[in-house]
Amino acid sequence: MNFGELSRPLDISDIDFRVQSISPKGYATILAYKDARVDMARLDQAVGPLNWQRKHELISGNLYCHVGIYNGDINEWVWKSDVGTESMTEATKGQSSDSFKRACFNWGIGRELYDYPFISIKLNDDEWDNKSGKPRQTWNLRIKDWRWYSEFTDGRLSFLAAKDEKGVLRFTWGKMKPKQAEPEYKSAAVSTEVENVEVIPVVNHESNPAGLLKKKEEVQVDEERERAVAEYKTVFGKAPHGRMSTDSIINAVKEELTKIEKEEEVEEEEEFIIEPIVDSLSNYIPEIQTFRNAKEFGDWARSIVTKFIEIESEDSIEEFKQLCNDHFNRIK
Repeated sequence: MNFGELSRPLDISDIDFRVQSISPKGYATILAYKDARVDMARLDQAVGPLNWQRKHELISGNLYCHVGIYNGDINEWVWKSDVGTESMTEATKGQSSDSFKRACFNWGIGRELYDYPFISIKLNDDEWDNKSGKPRQTWNLRIKDWRWYSEFTDGRLSFLAAKDEKGVLRFTWGKMKPKQAEPEYKSAAVSTEVENVEVIPVVNHESNPAGLLKKKEEVQVDEERERAVAEYKTVFGKAPHGRMSTDSIINAVKEELTKIEKEEEVEEEEEFIIEPIVDSLSNYIPEIQTFRNAKEFGDWARSIVTKFIEIESEDSIEEFKQLCNDHFNRIK
């Protein structure tokens, strides 16, 4: 049982993204959320499927979920609870699922979602329309097919980016970490060459009371196996089986290194490369939600508007001002 595993940031593949709203100018606000099945899987992984339970209770007309985890140190169940809200489609089921996910937030599962930035993306013309008088997305906006990428520093989100189904970078926030150095196994070279070894006397041997010399070939074989075993440990992180021959150990290491190199070649081809983004007013929209001080925000907003007043269109400037005014009213 590992309680610390509960609060480990969820993999980006466990996070879902959907359009929350679209502005009259075609800016989509994207919401990041988790599914209840993600919570169940994390509970099973962290404490074991037999060491947690859930129950629901109606309190003052609101449905609450209580998630309990058994604490073996005190031999008691520890409970954390939260209330849910109705979904637009299924009221009771929506409350049940929502209250469960909220209770799991209290246990730390997916709590890093609160650190996610405000995600606002300028949609392409064919990804939305306003024909009905209300902005709405079209079938060309395929958020579920987008590829999202995240990085964390000390458990907190430090970088988030997304590419659409065509590989075009549509959103980026934070600073990407520098590429890590090559792993240790890169320096493990598999070689069957054995240096000349001095002849070593064998002493106190029952069949060799005169202290005859051990054959040079035998010493070479021992040295070769030791080197092969060391390389095996470096690559696999464990010692080879005692019944494995030296040749088998060497071949296993060669095959594993070849496999790793091929996998890394594929990863490098699919690497999330962030291309430079042309400086524009839309790039600053995600930063709006990061401000909590009204004065600092007002100074920043005015400086951005001044910077782009003669570059951006009047509609873009007005759109940005409206977003700034809305946020200013929330934090003042």
